[in-house]
Amino acid sequence: MHDLPASFTAAAPALPPAAAAQNPGPLDLARQQAACGDYQAACDTLQALVLQAPADDLATRCAALAQLAHHSPRLGRLTASARSAAEALALAERLGHAGLRADALTSQSYVYSQLLMGREGLEAAVKALAAARQASDPEREGWALNRVGVAYASLENPAQACTSTEQALEVAAASGSAELRFSCHNNLAYYWLRRVDDAEERQQATAAAEAAAQARRTAEDAVALARRSDSPFQVAVALSNLVNALLAGGQLSAVQPLIEEFGQLAHRHGYRPLALESDVQRAVLLRLQGHATEAVTQLQQLLHAATEPPPKLRRLLVRHLYETCRATAEYREALGWLEDLVALDRQITRDNLVLQTEVILIRDQVQQARARADSALADARRERARAAHLESEQQRLREQAKALDRAAHEDVLTGLHNRRHAEFALPLLVEGARVSGQVLSVAALDVDHFKQINDTYGHGVGDVVLQHLAQLLRHRLRSADLLARIGGEEFVAVLVNCTPTKAAEICERLRLAVAEHDWAAIAPGLSVRISIGIAGGAPQVLARSDDLLQRADRALYAAKHGGRNRVHVD
Repeated sequence: MHDLPASFTAAAPALPPAAAAQNPGPLDLARQQAACGDYQAACDTLQALVLQAPADDLATRCAALAQLAHHSPRLGRLTASARSAAEALALAERLGHAGLRADALTSQSYVYSQLLMGREGLEAAVKALAAARQASDPEREGWALNRVGVAYASLENPAQACTSTEQALEVAAASGSAELRFSCHNNLAYYWLRRVDDAEERQQATAAAEAAAQARRTAEDAVALARRSDSPFQVAVALSNLVNALLAGGQLSAVQPLIEEFGQLAHRHGYRPLALESDVQRAVLLRLQGHATEAVTQLQQLLHAATEPPPKLRRLLVRHLYETCRATAEYREALGWLEDLVALDRQITRDNLVLQTEVILIRDQVQQARARADSALADARRERARAAHLESEQQRLREQAKALDRAAHEDVLTGLHNRRHAEFALPLLVEGARVSGQVLSVAALDVDHFKQINDTYGHGVGDVVLQHLAQLLRHRLRSADLLARIGGEEFVAVLVNCTPTKAAEICERLRLAVAEHDWAAIAPGLSVRISIGIAGGAPQVLARSDDLLQRADRALYAAKHGGRNRVHVD
């Protein structure tokens, strides 16, 4: 039900009269064409610009290639996007342009993720995020965070994908980019639909219902944004997710008019995969309404149409035929469709491996071409030094990406970030506060007399206490804040853009929430109290991250010696 369309053929809507009257240049024209959903025309404009740009106008060529890499996936051209991104990245590094470098890496990350090269996608997205922040560009930062979410989704981690995309949405609200806001809402809807699937596989009905409700809310936001745009493709994609969310939530009465609108839009504009998905959704609705026979007939007609669907779309049809037959106890037919599904999965995997190899070869070819160009300029000392600097920056970003990948693990007991993640992320947050001129506060938190709790009630109760405490803390902190368990009963919270005074107010509310929590429900007579130490300040007085953490620890020590169950500010 929730497979994303792989490609489509866009119709060519005319530009608005006001835009045409402005007689924009090729780059602006391509942006306007893409905003209207005409990605084919946009790509044609950009390809012509790449060919016609003067050889020494590297900036124009780089910007055109970066846009081309961004738009090509909308036409299902992943390898073309990979080549454009690799070429744009090489030019951006030669120019030393952090913004265009972020654009190229963002597109590269998306291609990697779509080809299930999740680790490479995450590494490219982290590099894009660093470049966007170097350029002090909120919109590019939002796109990079968006692609971090896509990479996590390709790594089968939709929960982290939601978290990263929610962070991207916060940045998008500040950047004013309508396309970015739409992409974040639409992706969130898809990730929540993935979480519906996960919950259903685990037979967690409550979690599935909650995920379906979240999917509907985010899909409705995406539809509202899409309707305010000039892009029929955005409307069609958003309607697709909204229909899937309603079907997943069993809200069948609201589905029919949306399916009709979605199908008419997709067929009218030639979005073939989306048109086929709308037809599949009609069949799913029939099955859910108790008309399984009609659903099977409709799906078989789609499967055996004159124009055979490509493997991924064929898989969508076969999967629903299998699910429909299984739901109606037609087990022999279901088994046959399941065998077809397995064979299709093998074919798609083989095809994907071919594309992965092609993308890696493209990247290597571009890198080799760049190396030859650097070699030709080896006699110029300034160019050698610049190339060495760029290589050093690449190595540093690679190491940061690897460190982030290693550190991005949850604490098994509480589900919070663990010590490794905190040790990696805290210096970045401190440096980010300095660069952006924001204040930052660190809170060190410890459970009072936790050993006594373990000794009195047992370690099992102690573990449950830590789990409840983690939930209390997580629900009362912002998604942008860092929260980690760094030891047995020790936690640390980094409050972004928050003065120590404001942090003290927040932590006092946390302390009261813990003190007033119904701990006796876990074990009769149980009570839990916490002590918190806070350190922080303005960018110009922020020390190194380890010094900042030591100050918070000293403040926590003072809170302990001051009688516990209190907040102390360094």
